[in-house]
Amino acid sequence: MEELRTLYDSLGMGDVNWELILRVSLQVVLLGFSAVFSGSETALFSLSRIDLQKLRHSRDKHSENIHAMLDEPRRLIISILCGNELVNIASAANMAAILLLLFGEQDVGWFNILIMVPLLLLIGEVTPKTIAVSFPVKFATRLTARILPRWIVFITPLREVVRQISDRITTLVVGEAVSRENILHADELRTLLEESEESGVIEATERVLIDNVIEASETDISRIMTPGPRILFLDADLPVTELIDRFREYQHPRIPIYQGHWDNVIGFLHSEDILRLIQGGGDLEQVTLEMIIKPAHFVPPTKKVDEMFDYFQAHNTRVAIVLGEYGEVLGIVTMKDVLTFIFGEISGKMVGLEYYQEEDENSYVVPGDMRLSDFYNLTNFDIEDPVMSTIAGVAFRLFDRLPKEGDKVRYEGYEFIAREVTGLRISKIQVRKIVADEERSEASDDDQSEPIEAVDESPDRQDETIESEPDGDTREQDSESAPADDESKKETIDSGGAR
Repeated sequence: MEELRTLYDSLGMGDVNWELILRVSLQVVLLGFSAVFSGSETALFSLSRIDLQKLRHSRDKHSENIHAMLDEPRRLIISILCGNELVNIASAANMAAILLLLFGEQDVGWFNILIMVPLLLLIGEVTPKTIAVSFPVKFATRLTARILPRWIVFITPLREVVRQISDRITTLVVGEAVSRENILHADELRTLLEESEESGVIEATERVLIDNVIEASETDISRIMTPGPRILFLDADLPVTELIDRFREYQHPRIPIYQGHWDNVIGFLHSEDILRLIQGGGDLEQVTLEMIIKPAHFVPPTKKVDEMFDYFQAHNTRVAIVLGEYGEVLGIVTMKDVLTFIFGEISGKMVGLEYYQEEDENSYVVPGDMRLSDFYNLTNFDIEDPVMSTIAGVAFRLFDRLPKEGDKVRYEGYEFIAREVTGLRISKIQVRKIVADEERSEASDDDQSEPIEAVDESPDRQDETIESEPDGDTREQDSESAPADDESKKETIDSGGAR
């Protein structure tokens, strides 16, 4: 021992304060653990689901530890916080002892605060969290997965005490906690799908399909149903032989049967039943309507598309009547409508697409009942509406009245022109995209135009953005034609046919 002391004296180390060296070394270790705890919290909760999936498939030896910790997030966060608080408290106390050794008892408290706050902030919080959020996978696999599992086991007694106290305080403040599973919301799932597509985990077509399934849970069937005016009805009072002839003429798989009025639907005729009856070779005169009619199913327009799919399966049917709140028939929804919404048009065509007319790249004439989704796929015109589902519906809302043929209205860079108006429907409409040069030319013409001396401010004056072409019909002629229209409608109801 004397020889060792003599060696220290010869090297000039006889006055070394070993306690100070040990405490400084301990301080470095404590700050290192503080950095590990802070960085681990950030790294683990910054791992995306894609990262976790890649870790699982990579067969990394630490992957199971990471997944096990994240499977119990509450246990994980309490363990990390307990560790972080303990090492920070120990670090502050140890720094106070170091300062006492260096400076004595004078103003140690203030020195300790001035030194420890920056140290803990920079070394124990900001720097490790910044590194962890930038490289979460590397931090989690190289540091967190090696150290944290052992710490979680070691701190179990203290963690359970803290957890019990926390539960009681939470119950007193917010009442009984309602347990929830980790459920993905629709927006979170869409984000996950986008990340999966970008990383190559799924194909674009797969993402679209899954996105359609999500959309089905948020979309009312009123957006996909066939509206009432496009439905073919048959009168229950017609002879069965005539009903069958009409059915064969219309060539629809299912046709609703009404009693007295369209809104009083009593059932459906199905093509398979009619075909079986004809192939049987029996006497059609002996067949009654009750023998071939199938009961109708009625659903509200607010039913979701995915719920409608479950409804069809549960009731073993493929068609249902959509009723309004006053019992009126709003439309018909079929299993094909539901499947088309999810998988796309089964036939490879969009409804009404074969009737469109492309005048140029900025102008299209389309059927009024073309759905907005089909219209967008055809034209790439970004026209949306929160209520209307067809292009005629959008135009009708913009006109704010039933237009006459040739009426025009502009909206957000597009011009809508009513080409054909049949009865109370806009059967054909032209949509034209207004290019920038045209807007500038019209603005220049407006600047050069002469001032208007008088303006008609009568209540009947239409909006300035709506233009009407001159129509030779007078109001007297319209009123005279109204009874004729009513009479034709009555004949249609009596004989059955398109609504």
